[in-house]
This record gives sequence, C-alpha cells and structure tokens, in this order.
Amino acid sequence: MIADTSPGRAAASSVLSPTTICDVVLDAAVNAVADAVWVEPRPGPDDRYDLSIERGGQVIAATSLDGAIGAGVVARLALLAEIDLLARRPLTGRCVVRGSTQAAEIVVTTRPGRSPRAEVFLRGLAAVQRASAQAPARLGAGSVVGQYTIEERLGAGGMGEVFKATHRALGRSCALKVLNHDGSPESASRFLREARAAARIKHAHIVDVFDFGYVPDGRPYLVMELLDGESLSQYMGGEALEPRVAVKIARELASALVAAHAAGVVHADVSPSNVLIAGEIAKLVDFGLAQTLDDPARRDGETSEFVFGTPSYIAPEIIRGLNAEPGSDQYALGCVLYEMISGEPPYRASTIRDLCVKHLTAPTPRVESPAGALPLEVGRIVERCMVKKPKGRYPSMVELHAALLEAEQLLQVGGWRRFLGA
Repeated sequence: MIADTSPGRAAASSVLSPTTICDVVLDAAVNAVADAVWVEPRPGPDDRYDLSIERGGQVIAATSLDGAIGAGVVARLALLAEIDLLARRPLTGRCVVRGSTQAAEIVVTTRPGRSPRAEVFLRGLAAVQRASAQAPARLGAGSVVGQYTIEERLGAGGMGEVFKATHRALGRSCALKVLNHDGSPESASRFLREARAAARIKHAHIVDVFDFGYVPDGRPYLVMELLDGESLSQYMGGEALEPRVAVKIARELASALVAAHAAGVVHADVSPSNVLIAGEIAKLVDFGLAQTLDDPARRDGETSEFVFGTPSYIAPEIIRGLNAEPGSDQYALGCVLYEMISGEPPYRASTIRDLCVKHLTAPTPRVESPAGALPLEVGRIVERCMVKKPKGRYPSMVELHAALLEAEQLLQVGGWRRFLGA
C-alpha cells in the first residue's frame, strides 16, 4: 500500500481525527529522517497514550493523546500496513508513505490488548529502492557500514552475522550484528526491540548496545561492545563446571538481571547461548525477546498462541502463553545453574512438546556435581528457582542474588564442608 500523508491532505479535515494525527506524525517522521515512531498506552489509571518520534536513539518529538484517539492512531497504522487488529498476537506489515518532501517505507508492528499499541520503524524510500534493486550486500573485511569499517567476520547464528568493526572517526573497536538476508519484518522489528531494551540498561554484566542502523541493502544492524570471549555453551563444552565457578557465573547473571528488572525489562530468554564469558566475566546478551514491565498490554492477562524462548530453560508460565515476569528469569537462571553444575540441562526429551510438558509437570531433579557433594544451600537455590509457580520462587532477583552471593562464599576453598549436613 502507498499512503499520502502530506499536510496538504491532512488539512482537508477541520477536526484532529486519529487519521489526521497519524498522517501528520508520519509526515513529520519521514521529513525528519526519523528511525522510529512509538504509540503506547500510558501506564497507570489515566486513559492516555504516549506518542514519540525517535532518531538515533533519541526522542526528537513527543506528545500525549486521549485514549480513544491513541487507539485510533494505532488502527490507522494497522490499516496502512494491512494488519488485522482482531488478531490475538503481534503482527507486522509494511507500506510506503509519501510525506511533503520525501517518501519512506514503514514497518509497523501492532500488539493486541485492551489498549493496543504500535511500533513503527522507517527507512528512506531511496534506500529501500536501492536495496531492492541490488543484490544483498556481501559484507567482509574492508566493507563500510555507516560509520564503521568491518575488520573480520566473527560468527553467525539463526538471526544474523556478527563482525568485528572499527568506528572510522573514533577508532573504537566494536561488534556489528547484521540481520540475515532472509530476515522477515518481524525479525527486523525484534532487532529494534533488542536495541531499545538493551539501551535502557547499563551494567557491567550486560553487553552494551550503543548504535543502530541499516546496511546498504536495507538490513538493520546493531553495534555492541566487542568482547574477546565465547558463549557459556562453548565455555562449558558439554561438561560440568566447578561448582564455585558455576555459582560465580550465576551470581553475575543475577546481578545483571537485578539491573534489568529495576529498569523494567524482563530478559525472557536466559540461556547458555545468550551468555558470553569474557576474561572470566559473564555478560548477558540478546534482548530480542525481552518484555517491558510498563507495557500496559501486559495487564490484559490474555494468553498467546505462540511461545518464544529456548526450550531447555523456558519457564512454565511462558509455555502456558502468559507474560514473562521477573520470576521467569529466575526459573531460566535456575535451569542454567543446574546445567553448569551437573553438565546437562534439568530436563531432556525427544521432542520439544515433551520437553515443555516436563517443565510444566515433572518434579525438579536434584542437582548433583561430578566434582562431589555440594553445600545444601546450592541445591536449595536451584530448587526454589525452578518452582513451577512464580509465587514459590524468590520474591525478586535481589533475594536470589543475595542467596547466590552467600553460596559463593560457602564454596570458597575449605569453607563449605561444615554446611553439608549429616
């Protein structure tokens, strides 16, 4: 669909209807070469929406709308992108909008609920046309992406490739993550969501994400701090870690999650593949599935027909289609700690369905280390983290962090045997 959102068209209406407001906002965003537009219900009892326009991660314009007007703006965006607002799950669509001075492609993601919301990110039409007219860019040593020069390819995963790059002006080394060629609009939206969630948090045990942009063929990229390390999966190599090391890593991850939860972000996918070990320090990465606690859509209590997460570490409530909560990160961290200590995840099954059933119904297995007996407190931590109902876990990540810190002290050489019990 191609929509004309220029002020000339909007001026035809003497009333600031949702359609008029939406078209004026899109025109302003296109002409300002903005990256994103957010239309979000405001947390709290007020029936209001917050609308903001962002460029380079900074808000350049913002306003507040009446609840009915805000929902109407979301409906207008859904209409432009040909999205069914009656669907009970997030949907993504795209269209071209023409402003007063230029045009852009917009990718719209709507999220259902009693108060629906919309996320929009924009690409200048000239860039889109160049991207569609050329073959996907082949990135490698010497390629220039925005302000960065690629030095070498570091690896690839299901979502994209990661390169070592250098900021051309500052000489700063970084990691540049690029979406795969066949990435869907949903994947691109997840990239933007990851950047926005990670930008909320600054912590020593969370990988810093500090830039976002597009390669010449139109694919989005993230720029992160460069770490000389490996994933926790690689670090373990299929074997158990020393209990002292395992608890230390879990404590560092809990510290990162304390900061994330304080910023209103639930990671929702804590797993060994989303942890980097660099210089014996653990860093939490990949906030692509993160949920924000101030999202008013979470209040509706509706279940989702789709489940996202890593099956071996996914909390029962997420399997049931409920929102991820801070306690969901506790459950996943408990599963990761179990695997670090024992050398294998807490549950195994031949199919994902059977694995999910075990998360829902199977008793928590007793954690044992091939290195020998464990302090009782370590087993209690794993058991409490993996309680099926969130209310049975720790009151918050703060208390879990404190318990892990105490367990770490018990595991110092020679300092734990008296806690084993009879």
